[in-house]
Amino acid sequence: MKANGYKLPAEWQPQARVWFAWPVRDDLWPGCLSSVRSSLIDLYKLCAQYQKVAILCPHHAQGHLRQALKGYLEQETIVLFDYETDDIWIRDFGPIFLKEPSNETLAVTDWVFNAWGEKFKEYAKDNRVPEWISTSISRGEDRQSIYQKYPHVLEGGAIETNGQGLICTTNSVLNNPNRLPKGEAFTSGEAFARDETFCWDETFKEAFNTQAVFWFKSGLIGDDTDGHIDNLLRFTPSKTILYAATEDQGNVNYKALKQLEKQLEGYLKEGLHAYGIRALPLPDAIYHEGDILAASYANYLVLNGAVIVPTFGQEKDGMALSIIAECFPEREVIGFNCSDIIREGGALHCLSLNQPSSSPSSSS
Repeated sequence: MKANGYKLPAEWQPQARVWFAWPVRDDLWPGCLSSVRSSLIDLYKLCAQYQKVAILCPHHAQGHLRQALKGYLEQETIVLFDYETDDIWIRDFGPIFLKEPSNETLAVTDWVFNAWGEKFKEYAKDNRVPEWISTSISRGEDRQSIYQKYPHVLEGGAIETNGQGLICTTNSVLNNPNRLPKGEAFTSGEAFARDETFCWDETFKEAFNTQAVFWFKSGLIGDDTDGHIDNLLRFTPSKTILYAATEDQGNVNYKALKQLEKQLEGYLKEGLHAYGIRALPLPDAIYHEGDILAASYANYLVLNGAVIVPTFGQEKDGMALSIIAECFPEREVIGFNCSDIIREGGALHCLSLNQPSSSPSSSS
């Protein structure tokens, strides 16, 4: 996409809609699936106050949604699309959208999804979502979007951008041997490490027109993704980078987050010199069935007029909301309880996907 000038937009730039995937499978969220589904419906309604909402849900499972969202569906502020996914984490298996700055046309990039290194068996339907969405957008818009498929494993939650050519990511995800696609391209982690023809920095430059990539070592302990960046740090329109932090030396993430902070401070002297940094408190440790969960206030969702922040019923919730509000002064900052949602390993940014505005027709 380099020759065409397409770039990754920042999430605070104008959006046409936000995509979600409905949890169809009954084996998700054991013991609290009903509660999670109710929370998701509340989330859809909340987002629809700020922009259009699109939900992937097969026709056979739409009955409850149609009843709960009747008024929104009639007004077309929420639209249901007949597609069944394996899971709901559409940030990771959905398309990565690009925009052409001069005429704001949209491009849909389709990367391989393998359920975060084949940690889960069911992901074939999820891996087909980008192409399906691309076809759906082209069918519904006046101007056809460009579709580009890539052979490498890349999840949307693994990269964070400022919309001006800078990307942050983690080595523990992108250079993890479990992200190697099956086939002739790479056959093992050792072969991948020796292959001099592939480089993520160059791939991002060619695909996204990036200027620089900033690498961080690893993510939160307990993160099924192996350490996505969207739990660690986020660019903001106020030229401040928010990053997860804790001063509790007893926290299992203490050392990793101190290393993150040190790396950030080093990058501020180089390619990130135009930015300031601000610590965002890590929630107190949350455990489920003996395992720590990757809860983070950094996993927020940016909408056209709001920022929806995951909260966990803790005193730190208010502090996090205040800090984020200072970085998004032109948006409402709203807390949304994710105490049940986090049990499956993700929060608001993970389960949503922003589609940039590309033309007047794209938001109609």
